[in-house]
Amino acid sequence: MIVAIARAKKDAKALSHALNCKVMSLGGVRSVDDVDLSVLEDSIPIFFFGRSEAELAEEVEKEIRKITEVYNVVVLNKKSVRNARLEEIRRAFEIAKAKIRLGIDLDDVFRFSVSNGFGVEIHPDYDEYFIIGREFVNNLLKLGVNVEEGSLVLRKLYNEEHIFVPEHKAIIYKRIGNDVSAEIISQAKPKKFEIERLIEKNKDFLKTLERISIKFIQQHGEDAVVPFSGGKDSLSCLILAKKALGSVKAVYIKTNYDMPLTEEYVDYVCDKLDVELITEKVYFDVAKYGMPTHENRWCTNLKIKALHKATKNAKTIIVGDRDAESRLRRLRPEVLENSIKEIFPIKYWSGAMVQLYILMNGLELHPLYLKGFYRLGCTICPSLSEWEKWLLNHNFY
Repeated sequence: MIVAIARAKKDAKALSHALNCKVMSLGGVRSVDDVDLSVLEDSIPIFFFGRSEAELAEEVEKEIRKITEVYNVVVLNKKSVRNARLEEIRRAFEIAKAKIRLGIDLDDVFRFSVSNGFGVEIHPDYDEYFIIGREFVNNLLKLGVNVEEGSLVLRKLYNEEHIFVPEHKAIIYKRIGNDVSAEIISQAKPKKFEIERLIEKNKDFLKTLERISIKFIQQHGEDAVVPFSGGKDSLSCLILAKKALGSVKAVYIKTNYDMPLTEEYVDYVCDKLDVELITEKVYFDVAKYGMPTHENRWCTNLKIKALHKATKNAKTIIVGDRDAESRLRRLRPEVLENSIKEIFPIKYWSGAMVQLYILMNGLELHPLYLKGFYRLGCTICPSLSEWEKWLLNHNFY
C-alpha cells in the first residue's frame, strides 16, 4: 500500500535504507510532465524531496491530488534526500503517515484531508474518532461535557482525549488506573454534525481507501480468514475481505468474559454480510491464573492458541491492526510472513475512518461504541480504563 518515492535513484536508495516499505524513484525527472503518476492510484504515495526540489514538490502535489486524496508530500530540510540522516527520514515518514490518518478540514462538517486545514495536532501515536450515539452524548454530559453527535475526538497518549465541537471544547482524562476527569476548555455551544452528512462528505476519501485496501487484499489474501472480535477494526477488514475475495470466513474467539452483546452482534454482522462464521470457545480460569495484568496477559495467549487452532488450514489472516493503536503495531510491516501470513489492510486508517466506513456500508456499530467505548476487549482486560468500567457498571451490571 504505502510507497515512498524520491526524485532520483540515489535519493530512493537513502529511503530504502531508512524505511521498511516499498520504495521507488521518479527516474531523476526535473518536471512533473516527465512522469506518469497515475500508476500510483492503487497505492498510498509519500513523496520525499530535498529543499532544492521544493518547486518540483509543489508540481507533484498539484498533480497527485487529481489522482488520489490519500497521499503526502514531504520536503526535508536538506538540499536533497540523500543528505538527510536516516532518523530524520524515519521521523518525517511517521509524521507523513499520521497526517494522512489525522488530517481534517472543516466545511459544514469535518472532512478527511491531508491539507489539515482544521489544524489538528499531528503525532505518530495519535488517533481520532467521532462521537456517535445519543447515549455517548448523554454519558459525557454526566462528566459535565456538553457535546453533540459528530463531534471530533483527538485521542492522544495515555487516553487523553481532546473534543472539538468544532471549537476545542474539553479534555477527557481516561488514564488507566485513575478516575476519569474532564477539563472544560470552552463554553461554546456544540454544533450537531449529522452522521449521514459526515459519511457523504467523506465518501470519496473512504472509497479511495477502500480501493487501495481491496487491491492489497487481492494481492496478498490467498485462502484468507478474518479474526472477528465484534470490534470496529476487525469488522472493517471483514467488509473489505468480502468485497475483495467474494467468499471469506470469520473466526470469533468466544470467552466467558466477552463484552455484553458481542456474541449477538457477531451473529448479526455475519448474517448481514453472508459470511461463514467459525466460533472457537476459550475458558478463562481466573480462579486458577488470577486476574490478567499488563505483565501477565495469560488470557491473550489462550486466545492466540485458539485462533491458531481455528485457522490452521488457512494461508492468510486478515488482521485489523492500525498504526494509531500502538508503536509496536505502527512499526510492523504491512505483511508478516510467518507460518501463516498476516496482512493489515487498514493499517493506515484512523478510528474515525473505520467508523464511517462501517456505517457507509449499511452496518451498525457495536452497541458499546454508541455508549462511549473506544475499543472492545474482555471485561477483565487490564487495559480497561475507569471510564469503560463505569460504562459497564452503569449500563449492564
